[in-house]
Amino acid sequence: MPGARPRVRRGWVNVPTGGHVSGVIWGAGPPEVVFLHDSAESGRAWDAVALVLGRPAVAIDLPGHGRSDWRRDGRYQPAKLAAAAAEAIGSFAPKAQLVVGSGLGGLTALAAQRKQPRRVPAIALVNVFPGATAARTRPGRGPERFASREEAFAALAARYPEHGRAALRREILYELDQQPDGTWGWRHHPGNQPAPDADPDVAPAGGLEAGYDQLAQLPIPVTLIVSDPAGPLTSAERQRLRQRAPKVSVATIAGAGRDIAATQPAALAAVLDHLLPVRAGTETDGGQP
Repeated sequence: MPGARPRVRRGWVNVPTGGHVSGVIWGAGPPEVVFLHDSAESGRAWDAVALVLGRPAVAIDLPGHGRSDWRRDGRYQPAKLAAAAAEAIGSFAPKAQLVVGSGLGGLTALAAQRKQPRRVPAIALVNVFPGATAARTRPGRGPERFASREEAFAALAARYPEHGRAALRREILYELDQQPDGTWGWRHHPGNQPAPDADPDVAPAGGLEAGYDQLAQLPIPVTLIVSDPAGPLTSAERQRLRQRAPKVSVATIAGAGRDIAATQPAALAAVLDHLLPVRAGTETDGGQP
């Protein structure tokens, strides 16, 4: 993976479902990779991964997050976000080879693939699995308003003890906004984290068994990237996945904790690079650079 710092810019698209969707675009040329973040985060959660990966990419702010518009109905389940996500992928990255999603973003990628299959040619699910217990995949909600940036930093550090200070500072810088009364609040729509039992995309009827079937039926390559033991599936459940959906690849990044993008960005980027086509001008076995 190249070490040169890529060009980074922000873009917006108007989606038919209403409002604007924003994205952070990395590198020159059509994005090869699309990143979709978890709830209460934004596309900036993928900064470290995109920087190390070094391929043209776009990290999309899901509706209600980052610089994207909030939904009027305040509903942010995967099925509700799928149309906007698919339209944004089509606008930002019409030639994307891979959609990478963590948490809400991973489940939204699955929903978008069902809605507009050609927009999602392959999926990498990062520490998320349809039907998995939510407590295994993300921490509980934290406060929405703070008296100062320092108070917000302390709250974020308590919620994500495995994150480094640089990752925490980046989230404070990009995702905290000062309110008219002088307090500070997150840019995401307050209360936008859906209850896991309120949406069949998050907890399909039948739980994990339905999740296995859902992935087995997908006509595209699917890779599950997990940490151990903080990932969404136990060892026994991964074995069950291999039996029920043998075409699904599983990659383990040991010791990464819940948020692999924040704790092990280089390791995650290496896995993603392996899933993408070999770039022109790179070395291959027996070839020339």
